Amino acid sequence: MNWIIVAISAHLFWALVNIGDKYVVGSRVKNPYIYIIWLTLLSLLVVMIIPFIDFVIPTMFIFWWLMLASMTHLYGGLFYIKAAKIEDISRINIWWGLIPVFSLIIAWFALGENLNFNQLISFIILVISGVLASIHIGKFKITFSKALGLMIASTLLFAIYAVVFRYITTMAMNFISAFVWLHILTAIWAVPLFLIKKFRQDFISETKNIKSGYLLWIVLIIAVLDSLGILFNFKALSLGPVALVFAMESFQAIFVFIIVMLLTWLAPKIIKEKFDFKNGLLKAVALILMVVGIVILNLN
Repeated sequence: MNWIIVAISAHLFWALVNIGDKYVVGSRVKNPYIYIIWLTLLSLLVVMIIPFIDFVIPTMFIFWWLMLASMTHLYGGLFYIKAAKIEDISRINIWWGLIPVFSLIIAWFALGENLNFNQLISFIILVISGVLASIHIGKFKITFSKALGLMIASTLLFAIYAVVFRYITTMAMNFISAFVWLHILTAIWAVPLFLIKKFRQDFISETKNIKSGYLLWIVLIIAVLDSLGILFNFKALSLGPVALVFAMESFQAIFVFIIVMLLTWLAPKIIKEKFDFKNGLLKAVALILMVVGIVILNLN
């Protein structure tokens, strides 16, 4: 199968996940963190594939790296879902472009790598796109999104997760084993949240509500799409040039932008965003800059 189709499919799956995230936390649940924990617990179903794969027990050294990857994966998701509740999902997806920025910073400080000219230009472009995506133009004033700080924290944690998980799967363990361990350990990291009384109360209340109607099926579908996105992305990495596969990341924000516009027009009860000319133009410019920045970085 052509790796380009596989790579783009992965980001289509993740775009649909983002749309589903916004629908659920925007109108179906009060506490967005509960939704992330539902997905985390559902992901434990992945242990069912253990008898059918080459499952590897990690060394203690690799185990601690898996712990770091799973922790940053979970808590990055918690910051993201809070941001998704209070901000347009089309803006959120532009901010994913900050992950390569933080990856460059991590490589610079932790690994001692120097930034070349293309990386520096990409760094500047991606930062500018993130700033533009955070601006709201009102009738008489310009404000910055309250979700910007949340997404900075989220993308920093996801950048750490990406660097660590990539190291594990390329140097120490096959992908499918690391994939299973990631889900198991992420669920373990969720346990401390249940020590908080308010969280426990919300979890019981929201979980009772999920049993009624079709919300349970929506959450199940989102969990499946998220896992499919991960599997397709790593399949693409195994088939095509790594730099070109990562250059496909920009398709996710494009897919979200298009789907949100269609839903706002055709099905506003599901998702509705304001697309006035000034804010729409800012989003479009930020999106274009994000695409350019990611392409320059990965085609270096």
